[in-house]
Amino acid sequence: MRVNEIGYKWAYNPGDRKTTTHLILHHAAANAGAETIHSWHLNNGWAGIAYHYYVRKDGEIYRGRPESWCGGHTTNWNYCSIGICFEGNFESDEMSSVQRNAGSELVADIMERYPGIVVGKHSAYNATACPGRKFPFDEMLRGKTEEPVESNAEENHMPSAWAEEACGLAVSSGVFQGDGSGNYSWPEPITREMLAVILARLKLIS
Repeated sequence: MRVNEIGYKWAYNPGDRKTTTHLILHHAAANAGAETIHSWHLNNGWAGIAYHYYVRKDGEIYRGRPESWCGGHTTNWNYCSIGICFEGNFESDEMSSVQRNAGSELVADIMERYPGIVVGKHSAYNATACPGRKFPFDEMLRGKTEEPVESNAEENHMPSAWAEEACGLAVSSGVFQGDGSGNYSWPEPITREMLAVILARLKLIS
């Protein structure tokens, strides 16, 4: 797991946390990067970005406040909690698998480093809808989503639900070009020849 570091300029040091008992999950209710969130929170008169981690829609994880610092994300609970925020508004949006998997990996890492930590939604501690009614909380705690065994590709030659997004990207980018009639043979195994062509199209070999 990689955490991207940002050289924030802090308004002040909020102090170190003396205990860590909770991990609290949030959404940004907006589409913005960590540096933009930092700017907004500075304008609120805060130290800077209120969260310890920020997970973007593309699955990239960014450092917020140093993990040892008190957060500014959950009233009355910042003295004992780590805060993770997810880009997006999950009152209305569905979280992508790549963002969910990145979040699951981060949550699992923190739970391993802080045995017994309680994981909860922001709404469990403050009067708020955050992180949204569509936030995949249970899936986040179960860990990285595994590809299901079942497939509908054999029946209708369409990609299975778990692979649909990735297959669409492969087609639109020209990595997969099919047989010219719209048939991409999704259930067929890939040969070394096919793999070589795909790697060449991705410009991973030359």
